[in-house]
Amino acid sequence: MRAHAAGSPHHPDDSTVATRERLLDTAEELFARSGYAGTSVRDITAAADSNLAAVNYHFGSKHNLYRETLLRRLATIRRQRLAALETASAAETGEGRLAVILRSFAEAFLAPIRETPAEQRPMQLLMREIVDPQLPRGLFEAELVRPVQRALTTAIASAAPALDARTVRLCAQSFLAQLVHVLHAERFAPSEEDRADHLEPADLVDHIVHFTLAALDRLQETRS
Repeated sequence: MRAHAAGSPHHPDDSTVATRERLLDTAEELFARSGYAGTSVRDITAAADSNLAAVNYHFGSKHNLYRETLLRRLATIRRQRLAALETASAAETGEGRLAVILRSFAEAFLAPIRETPAEQRPMQLLMREIVDPQLPRGLFEAELVRPVQRALTTAIASAAPALDARTVRLCAQSFLAQLVHVLHAERFAPSEEDRADHLEPADLVDHIVHFTLAALDRLQETRS
């Protein structure tokens, strides 16, 4: 059994869960700010008031620390999006159910737009990984994309029973693609003084939901 690492002066027990979480929190902030290559283990341990032994004990290496940081964040985003679908699906019945499901999911998906710069660090971390990947290509798909797509497809299918499975999958993909576009576009939104022609996220959510509902209604009519 591996021995516990020696603690730092301020945190005597570097084998505790609290230390592990502190290292993950600090790593997320620094990796988001400076990227993988621009962040050293020394940077992380100094900011976390910890030591190299604690990193080795809990993660084994910088790469494993980075991987665990990404996996933790992907799991959080996955839970948020799935919870929005589950809550909306369970709360509504009748003709308005599909609209509630789509709006609830869209608002959860685009929640980072309304966050403060400090709160946006997790999304910055994910964007850095997309642009400069350090982890296996299929990680995002397995941990976030695929489970969310499945849940969204299931929710749409339950509220639009006249549609066949392939059509539902296509509609879910179209809906997600529109939301992804808004999320990415907001990263390059103009400054306040140049926003005359800029569409607000709330208006875009309204449009995307109404547009998707109209398409789904029309598709159901043609198949009924």
